[in-house]
Amino acid sequence: MVQTHIVVGAGIIGAATAFQLCKAGQRVIVISAGQADATSAAFGWINASFFINEDHHVLRVAGLAAWRRAMSDLPLSVDWQGCLCWDLPDAQMHKTYARLRAFNYPVELYDAAQIAALVPALRNGPGRALFFPREGAASSAEIAGQFLAAAQDMGARLIRNIRVTGIRMQAGRAVGVETTQGLIKADHVVIAAGTGTAAIAESIECHVPLVPRPAYILRTTPHAHLLQHILATPGGEIRQEPSGQFLLPVAVAHQADQSEVLAQDPVAAAEGALARLQTHFAGLDDLAWAEIIRAERPVPADDLPIVGSVADGVYVAVMHSGITLGPIMGELISKDIGGRLSNADQALLAPYRPDRF
Repeated sequence: MVQTHIVVGAGIIGAATAFQLCKAGQRVIVISAGQADATSAAFGWINASFFINEDHHVLRVAGLAAWRRAMSDLPLSVDWQGCLCWDLPDAQMHKTYARLRAFNYPVELYDAAQIAALVPALRNGPGRALFFPREGAASSAEIAGQFLAAAQDMGARLIRNIRVTGIRMQAGRAVGVETTQGLIKADHVVIAAGTGTAAIAESIECHVPLVPRPAYILRTTPHAHLLQHILATPGGEIRQEPSGQFLLPVAVAHQADQSEVLAQDPVAAAEGALARLQTHFAGLDDLAWAEIIRAERPVPADDLPIVGSVADGVYVAVMHSGITLGPIMGELISKDIGGRLSNADQALLAPYRPDRF
């Protein structure tokens, strides 16, 4: 049966979900508050080498496969460039290598000569590093828009710069969303509003536990290409975009960063991150920073995704990293709402249901 689905949020999770719901033949309205979203300020690394437990690794591997399926349908801005990683102590690096090999995850252990051959411009490279050849990076500023445009081509409607303030329930079931401009009716609501998810869910007395995880992302002026791969270094993660601009989180160990406040002012943060970048490569003395972006990352209290129904006709999807998991979540959420989950799909989602809280 064709129903009207409101997707609250136009970041990667909302956009990929809207795309998959449209593919399933449903009517879709996407509502975007127009505020800065986590997706557009993301570093964009698509990976399964970072994970919290085995289930999480399996989900992230499924995420990589879903990206490749999506790219067979859509012209998405993704580069499967691989990642060179040495942000771990040597003993932990060998432990990670052994664990990923046991999972049959593509990983190689490189020595200094192999690292120098892979990244010749690198200054004072490490003696050892892990290389993940099947990982990639998405252009965070473009990727959600590409999913949304594809959804709109299939009939999705987009409402911009209107804020959803709550869910309207009737006889125990959602009948639409309350907005700053009044009620918008629907048969089903998906809340994929990033850090705004918790407040919307609270309108129906549903607690979605998120913790504050703000971050700065730095983008430099363009430079001739020195870097063909993502780097995960002890001083932070680095990649160079097709424009020639370097992109890097200001925080060291960005994915695991648990800072609840940004202590530095943006100028000091940008200058410090730029100086750190310049230590990695010769010839960057004239490089300048072009912009620094504050990102409000939607991080659940236990660091794991929260995905599932929280009331009749109301579904929640909030997580970090949305970039890695966006396409697989779009697929799974659409199937879940439509009652089309396979046993394997159910196993993927089982650890992340809201009722665990």
